[in-house]
Amino acid sequence: MVRLSFFMTALMLNGCSSWPAAGDNPYSPPKTEQWLELEHHDFELQILATRGAKSCLPGQYQTLENLYSKARQEAKAGFDDDADITLLQYQTQFAKIQQQMDWLEYHTLCLNPHYSEVELRDKFLVLMKIDNQFAFNRTQLLPDYQQALRRAASILKRQNHWHLQLTGFTDTLGTESYNDDLGMRRADTVKRFLIELGVEPKQIAIFSAGEKSSVEDPTSRTERLSNRKVEAVVLVEHHTRSQHRVYSLQDWHAVKESL
Repeated sequence: MVRLSFFMTALMLNGCSSWPAAGDNPYSPPKTEQWLELEHHDFELQILATRGAKSCLPGQYQTLENLYSKARQEAKAGFDDDADITLLQYQTQFAKIQQQMDWLEYHTLCLNPHYSEVELRDKFLVLMKIDNQFAFNRTQLLPDYQQALRRAASILKRQNHWHLQLTGFTDTLGTESYNDDLGMRRADTVKRFLIELGVEPKQIAIFSAGEKSSVEDPTSRTERLSNRKVEAVVLVEHHTRSQHRVYSLQDWHAVKESL
């Protein structure tokens, strides 16, 4: 009896030691690529909301939001395969709602196009102004800047009536002629990166200001870093947009079959 009691005590102690400690996640951590994809989809949902999807297509938007939440929960719990399947469903729904929003945006007055466009442009310019864009004497895009440009491209490539002016800047180290060239190469790097992400080349023009606008304290590394940048200006050609045509709700059931 004593031996049995000892055996049961040892078994219980051993079994308890196999459980995760308080606060530990018993699942494997989410995959990095999957988590980055989820962060991008979160941004897509924000952009759709800005365009008016919540008010124009509330049911479709809610379905998309639910799929995103489900995929995020699955990824967080370590169910990578399940999350991948849900993300495929999300992408199918996202493509459908994008197409429907394009139609609504250019053919109906479901949303206020002027308000949504101003808000989109503000979001876009904030992304283009991110700090820490380039290292000293380099044209390579720093990681945070690359991520911001990916999000900015998601907006720009759907606004084909926007024209983007990119101007490269440098700090005051080096000769003026060298910095003029460096500023242009930085602007060209940003342009090529946006084109790789799907932006039309004709939407982007590049310039260089070099060190001309750089006012800095020679002892301040922060000021020098802030001058190593590419600034963006958005020009909007409203006359190139399709004319809005007002449809009644009775038309929508027929229209959506063609989308």
